Amino acid sequence: MKRAKQIYLAIIIVCLIIIAWSTYYTLGGFDPVEIFVMDGKERTVIGKEYIEKYDYSNYSQRLEETKAAIDSGTLKGMLTYVEFKNDTIGEDSVHYFVGASIDEVKNVVMLPAGFDYKEFKTDKIFKIFITQHTLVRPTPDEIDEIMEVKAIEEGVVLQPVSFELYYKDNSLSVEYWAK
Repeated sequence: MKRAKQIYLAIIIVCLIIIAWSTYYTLGGFDPVEIFVMDGKERTVIGKEYIEKYDYSNYSQRLEETKAAIDSGTLKGMLTYVEFKNDTIGEDSVHYFVGASIDEVKNVVMLPAGFDYKEFKTDKIFKIFITQHTLVRPTPDEIDEIMEVKAIEEGVVLQPVSFELYYKDNSLSVEYWAK
């Protein structure tokens, strides 16, 4: 009787391992994280700036509001989250700008009410395309670390800003720009 319980327990454990492995695989957990080094460019982001205590629900709400503005046509471009590395606001706070990336602003007067714009420029971009589900994708700290390592390998210093560009298929890319 005891032997049968051990066999059943072993079968259950093996089944759980297979289920966990296949779920991790399905969510993209084994997809490699590759950094692409690209030529620089200019980017203008039209949106809103926030400095506040970090709260995922605020972050998510800001992204949804901006996505709704893009979907309604109020903003044109790609949903973009820009995070500024700001040591003066405290470790539990975040400084970010959420909006839509566009090629250029031709007439500042034509900005939608309540929105501002920021312009960025670089000679070199470090970019990762992330297709994994949020449960298995690299954490922001892991992305920071691998980007810093790649920048050191390339002999450049990164700007204190990062970009997350959200695509329609629920994937995203993360960019760090060289100074």
